[in-house]
Amino acid sequence: MNIRAITAPNPGPFTLDGTRTWLLGQSTVIDPGPMIESHIRAIVEAMPRLETILLTHRHADHAPAAMPLREATGAKIVAPVGVLDDSAVDRRIAGGELLDMEDTRLEVVATPGHTQEHVCFLTREGDLFSGDTVLGFGTTTIFPPDGSMRDYLNSLRLLRSRNPRRVYPGHGPTREGATMLLDETIEHRLERESQVMSAMEHGATSIPQMRERIYAGLDERLRDAAEIQIHAHLVKLCQEGRVKEKNGKYRVVGRRS
Repeated sequence: MNIRAITAPNPGPFTLDGTRTWLLGQSTVIDPGPMIESHIRAIVEAMPRLETILLTHRHADHAPAAMPLREATGAKIVAPVGVLDDSAVDRRIAGGELLDMEDTRLEVVATPGHTQEHVCFLTREGDLFSGDTVLGFGTTTIFPPDGSMRDYLNSLRLLRSRNPRRVYPGHGPTREGATMLLDETIEHRLERESQVMSAMEHGATSIPQMRERIYAGLDERLRDAAEIQIHAHLVKLCQEGRVKEKNGKYRVVGRRS
């Protein structure tokens, strides 16, 4: 199947060079992107025989263009629960479904973590359309309580077990060696978790204190994002009973406060 991308003109700290809208053959798009008229027009022009719009998750840089695209082409929208209104979606998916698209079949893989409803699409040839679960470079952001680091790591391991060969991410370039990329992403998250534990073992009790220790010399503009990621790891560690929290202070279980 011919796979190509149109990148939305929405670059930023979380979108990298912009949201990738993936075009599959002549009939299918994955994540039409933000509500930007020029981007929607580019998709319509590139896909005059569009039949199906697939969505990985609900975020504003991935899903909103589905509605005007549907109105312009008559294409059906396929999305997880929680993405767009029920009246706008022709088919709900949750994971495990098989979708026949021209000369290939897509498996829907449930990958909660970045958001609760997030799904990825995997072809029988091993092409993984990862949305925000895996990026072309860097790591995706987990925003509790909707995002879950625990679920995210489990989703990465699930994708790794499927042995994909190539990643078509929602942001950043296509990546060969998908299993290696997944291994690196898992390793990075576990390393950050170890750093959070180490910071507490060395006396840090608050998220800002942990951030100062883990991200020494960090650009001030990135401090909030760093603290959100630390919080996501702490939520996971608390769920696992390895860390306790009280009044915004954290300690390792078994260590005196």
